[in-house]
This record gives sequence, structure tokens and C-alpha cells, in this order.
Amino acid sequence: MSGVAKMQPQAGRRPSLEFRPLGDLMIDDSYQRSIDSGPSQSLVKRIARAWDWGLCQPLNVAKRDDGALYVIDGQHRLAAARLRGDIFDLPCVVVASRSADDEAAAFVALNQQRRPLSKLELFKAALAAGETEATVIHGALTQAGLSVATTTNPDSWKPGQVSNIGGLEYCVRQYGEKILRTSLLAASVAFHGQVLRYFGTIFPGIAAGVSVHGVAQGDLIGMVLGSCDQSEWRDAINRAKAEQPNLNMRDAAVLAIGRAIAEAMGGEEHRHG
Repeated sequence: MSGVAKMQPQAGRRPSLEFRPLGDLMIDDSYQRSIDSGPSQSLVKRIARAWDWGLCQPLNVAKRDDGALYVIDGQHRLAAARLRGDIFDLPCVVVASRSADDEAAAFVALNQQRRPLSKLELFKAALAAGETEATVIHGALTQAGLSVATTTNPDSWKPGQVSNIGGLEYCVRQYGEKILRTSLLAASVAFHGQVLRYFGTIFPGIAAGVSVHGVAQGDLIGMVLGSCDQSEWRDAINRAKAEQPNLNMRDAAVLAIGRAIAEAMGGEEHRHG
């Protein structure tokens, strides 16, 4: 058929799907990563504490010529099952192995093929699961007339779509829900009908400004934001970073937008003085 990529011949042997006792499953330290580190041990304890069979993917296991079974992928799940003490076997995809070198090559290939989930994908899953933080963020976006982008590709975004999930999570954790809602509403008014291409760069400054001056100043902050387009704010943030190279982009946004809000607040005080 035209347009169909030519397929390479199948490689390797078909695996078997088996439940194997924990005591039969071994780890080859010559190619496996150590799980003695703090983050790995935290992961093992988290999996063990809230074990969910619906989340337990089969382990990828190599069967050597002598019948020994070595885990290629899944040692955190294995360690968590052992830690619990009430799990006696695990589902495994068992494939014949010619050598430890073959297993190491499979280990590398499996990890190279694995694409980590983006913040956007994790947020959508958390929202579907009803997690509190995701629900709060979704509600704040909806109230502001905004929505979550369908992809991380800005060329596909429609007006009012945002993808800076990490920034919104930081805002909730650092400042709380009221600041998030006010910040999103101010941005929605300022950039109404626009594709929010630089929203992730600008938003930390908005949230910090609302936090400093209070939710009652949300309308004024929205007017300040609307006085420049997004690319002008991006340029102002870049200038702030150039002035103080030790700043990260978040702090540069806080500085640049904070200056503009402070100037506007000063003007308001002068007119009402």
C-alpha cells in the first residue's frame, strides 16, 4: 500500500505473560540502577503505601538459560511489593535472554522509548481523577473564561488557552486560590481574545503583584497588563533579567511587572491624595 512505511522484520522471541513469585525475581546490579537513593526509596514507599493493582504494570523480566529470572524494568514495583509483605507474586512479561549484555541493551532501549508525561498531560489526568489542586485550577480558569490548551505546541493554541500548568500550581501553593482566581481574571481581561503565547513567562509577575497589592486591586492590575501587549511584557522581563543576570525568569517577571504595578498604584494615590 502506498504511504505505508516499510516494516522491519520482527526481532526477538515472543514473551510469555506469567505471575511469578517475588522470591524468583532477581536484580542484576551490573546494569540496573541503584534504588538506594532518597528519591528512589521515597518512590518505593509511596507505591507500597498506596498499592493499586490497577496501576501495577507487568514487570519486564529476562529468563536466562539456567532458568533464573532477572528484572529488566520494574524493580521499584518489586521492591514495593516486598516492602508490603502481603503480596506474593507479580505479573511479568518474560522473554528469553541470551546474556546479561542482551538484558542491558533491552534496559537501555526500554528507558529510551519511555517518554515522560508533560505537566499538561499530568494535569489532565489529575483533573479526571478529581484531585483537589487540579479541580481548583480548572475552576479558576473557567471563572476567568480561560481553558487548558490541548497540546504544548503554541502554534495550535486558540485564544484564551493556557499551558503553564506548573506556574498555576506554584501560584496555588504559594499564594492560595483567591490570588490565583484574581490573577487569571486580570490576565483574561488584559489579553482578551489573544493567543496567550507568552503567558507562562508573564504570569508569575501577575500573581506576585496581586499577592503584594491584594485582590481588591485586581481591576487596576488588569488595566496595567492591558497597557502593553504580551511581547512587550516579555521584552520588559528580558530587560529585567539582563539588568540582574542572577535572576531566574520567574523573579525577572516579578520585578518587571511589579515595577509597572507600583508605578500605577503611585499614580492612583496621587490622583486621590
